[in-house]
Amino acid sequence: MLDDYRRDFEAFHTSNAREHYLFHSGQKNCLEIAPIYERYGHLFDRDSIDRLTRELESSERSETENVTINRLLAFAVEQFLESSVKELTEQIGQFEATATVEFMGRDMTFQDSAVAIITEGNRESRKAIYGRRLALIDAANDLRTQRIVKLHETACSLGYSSYAELFQRLRRLDYKEIARQCDALLSRTEPVYVARLDDALRRDLGLSIDEAERSDAMYLLHLTSFDDSFPPREMLRVYSETMAGLGITVGSQRNIVIDSEARPRKNPRAFCMPITIPDDVRLVIRPVGGQSDYQSLLHESGHAQHFGWASAQLPPEFKYTGDYALTETYAFLFNHLVSDSNWLRDFLGLADSAEFVRSVMLARLVTVRRYVAKLSYERRLHSGGELTGHAQLYAELQTASTLFRTEAAEFLFDLDDSFYSASYLRAWAFEVLLREYLKTRFGSRWWASSHAGVFLKEIWETGDRYTADEMAAQIGIGTIDFDPLADEFNSALK
Repeated sequence: MLDDYRRDFEAFHTSNAREHYLFHSGQKNCLEIAPIYERYGHLFDRDSIDRLTRELESSERSETENVTINRLLAFAVEQFLESSVKELTEQIGQFEATATVEFMGRDMTFQDSAVAIITEGNRESRKAIYGRRLALIDAANDLRTQRIVKLHETACSLGYSSYAELFQRLRRLDYKEIARQCDALLSRTEPVYVARLDDALRRDLGLSIDEAERSDAMYLLHLTSFDDSFPPREMLRVYSETMAGLGITVGSQRNIVIDSEARPRKNPRAFCMPITIPDDVRLVIRPVGGQSDYQSLLHESGHAQHFGWASAQLPPEFKYTGDYALTETYAFLFNHLVSDSNWLRDFLGLADSAEFVRSVMLARLVTVRRYVAKLSYERRLHSGGELTGHAQLYAELQTASTLFRTEAAEFLFDLDDSFYSASYLRAWAFEVLLREYLKTRFGSRWWASSHAGVFLKEIWETGDRYTADEMAAQIGIGTIDFDPLADEFNSALK
């Protein structure tokens, strides 16, 4: 049974990933996943879920066999949920792909409007574009509400008390405990966050904290004033030379394709799509210039290298399923290079980067605090009951955590399935520990050590066999906690 299941599981992933890649890279106007779910529906119907459950409970097995079956069961359950809303997912995707934002006689795609907000220096224009974009988001919220309600109903139909309980059991994570640690991070970073954010808003935007809104956050996080130090024409050179320091020749990596072509409907959010691991990995970016593009490229390159170096001999459940916090840790590891003064000097010639590094760290803290609020919100949203009141809850939590006034309309748009916010937060915490380990073992310029490259390739080779916590333990780092992350922010922004 397992051999046949694995074969079809891998084929499903490849078909689904390719479809998402083509759509989100702007090469297709329609996301057509329903036919894929119909073709491979036998992988995640109730019979398959029941068979895998019985297989898991049937007899004593090795640890690896138990992990295998649990991974496949988690996949089946998660895709059973997604299959139940596939038509709604397609409709939402179609709406966003064809929607346009009109401003000052110019029609922008929905995707282009996000780029316009982060690059628009005039606050009134920025707010106007954001308002029109928000109206489009609100127009599709009926569809998003139907989708969330259906996901909740489907989770309960499988015998779970709620969508939240389902993912806690599938992921074997305690979201309440993660949220508790994250709330402590908010408290510990609050004084320095308020002080530095107030400084930045007054200096860069001429605003007080009480006046700041979500559209201002989008612009502020782009750090436009530093754009000239990060020319788009140098991005791929910097990426190539960074990897070369680790002994990785990107020009020879035929299995990792960088898609940097500009397309009107291309998602402004960079992403990595592993279509077939390790043979066909797509690294997709939409360059608009500045440090944010460098961060996006480096972040997604961490994913790409992880997938591209995974052993071809791994069974598919250790390539395509697992703890998302692990691959996000590798992504954040390279993402963080943009806030490393030595790296900035070596690759971009920035002799004095202190002001920039403080700005990057503040922007990163805004993002981390936003995700803490997302996790708190998602725990309540997905715990059962009516959706009434959750829009306002979302706005209140985001505003309180980030101090940027946030509108309620994004309460279902600013949402990733399966508690992905918790994966990001755990990855930020793990990355600090992994980076310090690399510095201790290979030096402060670990990214210039071929020995560090050998080490990273060795752990990347295991794909997604281990969870983030298991990998931390195997390396010898110990338990992942959030105190070092809070310490880093407090030290960088004091």
